[in-house]
Amino acid sequence: MMTTHPTARLRQGRVLPIVLVLVFGGMLAAGALPRIAQSRARDTEREQVNAAPTVFTEKVRKDTTSTPLELPGSVTGLHETPIFARANGFVRALRVDIGSVVRTGDTLLVLDMPEVREQAMQAAAVVEQTEASAALARTSLRRWQQLAQQGVVTPQELDERQAQANVTEANLRAARANVANLREVLRFGAVLAPFSGVVTSRTVDLGALVVAGAAAAARPLLTLVQTDTVRVMLNVPQSAAARVRAGMRARVLVRDAGDASVAGTVVRTAGAIDPVTRTLLTELHIPNRARTLLPGMYAQVQFTVPSTGASLRIPAIALIVRGEGTLVARVENDTVQLVPVTLGRDFGTSVEVLDGVKAGDALVVNPPESLSDGLRVRAVARGGGKAPTKP
Repeated sequence: MMTTHPTARLRQGRVLPIVLVLVFGGMLAAGALPRIAQSRARDTEREQVNAAPTVFTEKVRKDTTSTPLELPGSVTGLHETPIFARANGFVRALRVDIGSVVRTGDTLLVLDMPEVREQAMQAAAVVEQTEASAALARTSLRRWQQLAQQGVVTPQELDERQAQANVTEANLRAARANVANLREVLRFGAVLAPFSGVVTSRTVDLGALVVAGAAAAARPLLTLVQTDTVRVMLNVPQSAAARVRAGMRARVLVRDAGDASVAGTVVRTAGAIDPVTRTLLTELHIPNRARTLLPGMYAQVQFTVPSTGASLRIPAIALIVRGEGTLVARVENDTVQLVPVTLGRDFGTSVEVLDGVKAGDALVVNPPESLSDGLRVRAVARGGGKAPTKP
């Protein structure tokens, strides 16, 4: 039978208490550590609740960018006029039809005017009669002047002969003027083009009787339109009217004439706002040598309107729409102020603001629903990096 050495028993007696202490300490640590972690988590949560929330801001800026403006318009000829007759007559010759391209002074049609022709012949005969009467009156006047020098006739009789001669001379001038007038009327038998263009309508045919003038019931014989340069009439809204000036360039797109746009120039404006539509009538000229643009076409005109620098822009994601209206959250001294704003034009990612804020104000972007007036926040400029975390 083996016996334990006294030294070994002594060592075992010393180790046992140490083991018991270690086991007890491990059990104590196993129970205390979770409680410490939970306490730290509660403290962290309490700090997060009590800390001011972080928000990102962006400043209100002045609108210094040019604004694209697209407006509808209608293409018309540079000049468009109905052609009427200056005298009564019958259509003897028709030199043009719809689509005919003419130049200034070209003959469009010829009228036969027999009544005017006969009146001109009669007026010429009257001139011959008056010339004979005037010649006789001048001869008689010279004879009476000689007799007056001899004292054969009285001054009264000489004055009567002088007056008679003056009357015949005046009648002669009137007769000649009548002949000139009728000859001018006969010239109206050839209807000429007042400018170069295209005939777009015709309402008469050969042999038709036409009446002089543009009375209410009279129809134009032809319609002539100048198309080598066309114009587009636009109604520019009041918000951009002050920035549209003569000489501005624009792009004109007529989809029916192809996808390519053509350049146009503003030549004049009405100079006054229409009180009914609140728009400014503007005229745009477009070169059209190839005549690809036709009068009556619908066009889209694209302007680049320069900014005045007076308007303000804010990001669209800064808007808060609630029951009381459209608001923005302005941050001053780390405090939120909910401010109502009046909006202008919508540019997609940004909007024009007319009232409520000023340039340089810091506005909260992507504001949370919990944002309230007077809330203390930590403002971080958008794009300036991540919001700092609390140590």
